[in-house]
Amino acid sequence: MRAGRWMQLSAALLLGGCRLLGGGRGTGDEEPRPAPILTLHVENQNFYDATLFALARSGEQQRLGVVTGNSQGTFTFRWQQDELRVIIRLLAGGSTATDPIMVNPGDSLNLIITPDLHFKIPGE
Repeated sequence: MRAGRWMQLSAALLLGGCRLLGGGRGTGDEEPRPAPILTLHVENQNFYDATLFALARSGEQQRLGVVTGNSQGTFTFRWQQDELRVIIRLLAGGSTATDPIMVNPGDSLNLIITPDLHFKIPGE
């Protein structure tokens, strides 16, 4: 974890896209480096269970897990990009996503799902 680097994601805002990191190839003698790891701490203040996904610019989603209503959870996952968007799917409450934020390997992020988020999600 990078010291002093805590980022706040706002769950009430809809987002734009994210940019992919360019991947370089080393020589055949080097071992491949594992993907950078991020940690996401989630406080779900909403009544509904929330399923969380990391979203790539290509539209590919990486499922992070579920945080039940009015509880907390922590997810550690590999992420190859320099920006992160988190999709929040509330059980019976619709879906939204956070604004994109810049991330670095080892970052520890906080996400608060607000109690009124299900009222702010446009009808599908």
